[in-house]
Amino acid sequence: MDERLVALEGLLASPFFKASDRNRRFLKFVIEETVAGRADRIKAFTIAVDVFGRDASFDATVDPIVRIAAGQLRKSLRDYYDNHGKTDLIRIGMPLGAYIPSFERSSKSERFWQQFSGVTRFLQKRLMSLAILILPVGLVAGWFYAPSGEWRFAREEMRPVVIVDSARTPSEEADIAGLSRQLNNALWVEFARHNGVRLVGVRADENLDSVVAGVKRDLDAGARVYKLMTTVQREGDELNVYWHLVDARSRETYYSSYMTTQLSSEERGALVANIAERVEASLFRYGGVMEQYSSKAGVIANNVRE
Repeated sequence: MDERLVALEGLLASPFFKASDRNRRFLKFVIEETVAGRADRIKAFTIAVDVFGRDASFDATVDPIVRIAAGQLRKSLRDYYDNHGKTDLIRIGMPLGAYIPSFERSSKSERFWQQFSGVTRFLQKRLMSLAILILPVGLVAGWFYAPSGEWRFAREEMRPVVIVDSARTPSEEADIAGLSRQLNNALWVEFARHNGVRLVGVRADENLDSVVAGVKRDLDAGARVYKLMTTVQREGDELNVYWHLVDARSRETYYSSYMTTQLSSEERGALVANIAERVEASLFRYGGVMEQYSSKAGVIANNVRE
């Protein structure tokens, strides 16, 4: 995947990037057009029509919507990169007087990773001999005898459990209900890429609280258990998807987010896959709350996927 699109995904998935859904669509449109080699199409007219739904009679001299949105977007980008995005590898911008995005490698990010790499090499050298001494002890201590009479490796039991609730919808429309069922399967495909967590599914005819109670009953009191709840709502031609990651024991909400997309003639399979990937990215990539539990193989697989 083009690194500019990777940077875009990370930016949109970050809870610290404060921008309206309209301006997020604006940014996504101009970046995707640029990456596709169609930067010459990025004009106020095309943005107004393709992003903001204006008709062919749009006149930028009368309707300033694109200019206003661009100003808001520039401020959102500046606020993000001046604070939580300081260490992002690529900094996305929108120069004044134009709508074609700019991309630059952050010098702060490069200095950060250079310093981090230097510290890592130092620790590797200093701890190598110590690791040789500790390893045999750790291997022995890592095993324990379970009540069932089986020997298990402790690290396996340390993996958190994510209870994936069936995507719900208040809509009685058959196509939205079917889309929610498709989203369930797509979420499983995305989440299964991460070996660092254990997954438990909730069927549409099951009660989430009952499943949570059963899982907690079968685990140690200190085991980490989370539940992911997803809701799909239709509002006219727009589809709103909300998701929440909640600690099943304390009921503390670790992460909440949503996305809005157009219900157009787009192939439903591609639409659902895009939603599921967005949910997965917000939790498992780019500093997401579950990123620390992602397996190395899972992360690599997601980063190279087209």
